[in-house]
Amino acid sequence: MADSNDREYESNEVSWWSNWAQTTWLSPNAYVLLSQEFDEYFFNRAGFLEIIGGSRKLIGPMESEFEARKRTPHLFLQSGQLDAPLLRALEKQGYRIVDQMSVMEIGEEEPSFEINPDLKIEEVTEKERVGDWADVYLDAFYGESVQLKPVMGALRRVVGTKESTLLVGTIGGRPVGVLALHRTGKVCGVYCVGTRRDWRGKHIASTLLDFSHKQAVEEGRRLILQTILSDSVEGLYLKLGFRRAYMKDLFVKDPRRTLK
Repeated sequence: MADSNDREYESNEVSWWSNWAQTTWLSPNAYVLLSQEFDEYFFNRAGFLEIIGGSRKLIGPMESEFEARKRTPHLFLQSGQLDAPLLRALEKQGYRIVDQMSVMEIGEEEPSFEINPDLKIEEVTEKERVGDWADVYLDAFYGESVQLKPVMGALRRVVGTKESTLLVGTIGGRPVGVLALHRTGKVCGVYCVGTRRDWRGKHIASTLLDFSHKQAVEEGRRLILQTILSDSVEGLYLKLGFRRAYMKDLFVKDPRRTLK
């Protein structure tokens, strides 16, 4: 059974990543994200806002979308909503779980963000300045600028909009940390939390999250974020005051295991 917040959290996530990849809706609940520019599964995946009866019938149409783009099907599915018929259908089609995503929200107790007083936080409001944000993001997640063009394209679609805010943290005028805030309804999602590699361990991300939390509280919104368990940073978010709202399993299709 889905929590009343789950669908809102899922909607926020899909809304944000729709700026980075093309979104196709197969039903009011089922979507497929696909990108011609990003090869990673994170930008090429499918899921449901809420898993309801009959959802397993949409696995085939989802696969067709992947096949049309010559992508391997990846599905992020809410662990607590997986029923036996859906799990049997996934097993029959050759899917296996390879990772998990923790969807997190601020806990009931006051968060304990560690602050770097030297960090100056600014909002990127002009398209000409998204290069600073992109530079830190690429260093944090890729270690190089190979994906600069598609990242810049995504950022230019969101900069200056009322739904999204790009935050950059600088020390001595040098950009060292970034994150993005995306608003839908009563939810404010945190995305792309990144610290330049030679500045890690100096509470850059924690300071940016503190700023984001205060802004969400001021707006009357719930602050959420997602993290892949294999990235091994969930423990940091738990320490800062986030808690698990729910988990999602990452299923990938292995055609060699398809049962006839």
